[in-house]
Amino acid sequence: MPSELPAVFVMNVYYSGLGIARSLHGHGVDVFGLSSETDAPGLKSGFFKGIYEVPNGRDEPEALYRRLLELRSMHIEAPVIFPTRDFDVLFLHQYGEQLRPFYRLPQDHGFGCLMDKLELASVAHNLGIAVPPTIACSSTRQLQEQIGKLRFPVVVKPRFAYLWRRKGTWEAVGARKAFLVHSDDELQSEYSRIAVLTPEILIQEYVAGSDSDIVVCCCYMSQKEGLLGYFTAKKLRQNPPLFGTGCAIEAADIPEIIPLAKRLIQSCGYSGLAEIEFKHDKSTNTFYLIEINPRHWDQHELGTLVGVNLSWLAYQDMIGRRPEAQAPAYKNATGYKWIAETEALMLILRNGYLQLQTSCKSAARSTKLLGRHRALVRSILTETHFLLKGQKMFAVFNRRDPMPGVLLTLRTVRELFRIVARYILTDRTTRYAAINR
Repeated sequence: MPSELPAVFVMNVYYSGLGIARSLHGHGVDVFGLSSETDAPGLKSGFFKGIYEVPNGRDEPEALYRRLLELRSMHIEAPVIFPTRDFDVLFLHQYGEQLRPFYRLPQDHGFGCLMDKLELASVAHNLGIAVPPTIACSSTRQLQEQIGKLRFPVVVKPRFAYLWRRKGTWEAVGARKAFLVHSDDELQSEYSRIAVLTPEILIQEYVAGSDSDIVVCCCYMSQKEGLLGYFTAKKLRQNPPLFGTGCAIEAADIPEIIPLAKRLIQSCGYSGLAEIEFKHDKSTNTFYLIEINPRHWDQHELGTLVGVNLSWLAYQDMIGRRPEAQAPAYKNATGYKWIAETEALMLILRNGYLQLQTSCKSAARSTKLLGRHRALVRSILTETHFLLKGQKMFAVFNRRDPMPGVLLTLRTVRELFRIVARYILTDRTTRYAAINR
């Protein structure tokens, strides 16, 4: 029997989408997943009322718009739409005027400020919020003229995150959201490779530190009620390290970043869900702004472990209710983790492989090599224990909803086979080249 409340359309059935469906479960809301994939884990989730097949908004935005108009006729009340990727936010910004008569959409005030990393850096600087020195370049000449203004190492990233996620461009930039460069020659070499597809880049001085120095303020800002809910967290691990996907996030009480995040969002005139990311420079005790995600993000569901359900707050506000504000209760302040299973596994295997390579090169005798293999196993077990200890939730695996976990396992096994096959092929090619040199 359909719910009397407006339905929710989630523009993703992977990490973020599953988190939304689970967060709204038990609140009497029917959640429908929108998917253009055929093997996404959430396709078989019992937390979704149904799955609608739709075109990919990145490649076929006009077709997605027409499909949404078709789906609207299947619901009495105007559904709420939650974006989960930058391309979803861009799509709703471009088609918002046409869709608003039929759907409840997130507000896109402040869209330019939040999505444009250069403008955001300028806003933060004017507010007195620390931001790494930043320049933008769109040609080799500009690069040569401005690079002297920054100190190496520097981080290279797109001005708008979605520009590097476009079809063909993602492969050209090496499937990296950002990357570290240590010299002028290295920077010019990297730029010449990617400038053909995406000439404009952003260059920032690198803030030293590890993955665990990256902290986030996760919140919902209501246009009428102000800050309705928030929690803070820190990244424990990313794959690959420094600029990869967060695969282990821990709830943590970091009160210093809350007022910074609030000022930034209000200055941009934005209302809605947001994840504001900072990096903590321990040497100066300074929190440097890195970026803002004005949408649901992978680990938003972590808030439910500390008493903050951002999806439920956002839903109530978007249908005209006045939800009660929620504040986090960290209790022991540690051990509340969100873990992305596949990325965490890949990181453990990646680190293990690198350690094994180092061991093989340095081992002089077989007995030493055997000892290093034992050390490798202990290292893997220690890292696994570190990630799994304490109270946690997984991005996909859920005892009440096992099928997404089964699909993710099959998908991960296929990916591992592809990686091993690619490694074996590369290794054989290398040997053949060495023999015929």
